[in-house]
Amino acid sequence: MTVIATAISHLLLSDGLSLSLWSQASANMGETPMSTGDQAFTAAVFNTVLAMPLVLWIGMRLLRERRVYPMVLVGAVGWFITVGHGIDLIDDGIGTLLPLWSLAAFAAVTCLSSLVLTPRPRTGR
Repeated sequence: MTVIATAISHLLLSDGLSLSLWSQASANMGETPMSTGDQAFTAAVFNTVLAMPLVLWIGMRLLRERRVYPMVLVGAVGWFITVGHGIDLIDDGIGTLLPLWSLAAFAAVTCLSSLVLTPRPRTGR
């Protein structure tokens, strides 16, 4: 589920950033865009940070998992940090990706956080 949430959030981020580049380009050409590049950039970051915990929570609930709050919390904070450290790398081009090592580290930490509140099997006493 973490990989799916990462893919959806990264898609939202890259599409929003490409919209930001298009807005800046049209402003440079003298046209009046619907939104400024700064507004599109802010919306892209805001949408991706909101999408990560929402997709994680919905996906884990559809899989009938309980106690998913640590995973959602770690996923939301981890995604914010991952995007914050990699935004400069993907801000200047269309179709670029966050560094794969940071995506892999994010997915690993988020997946491991799901083990925090996993119920333990009962012993027969």
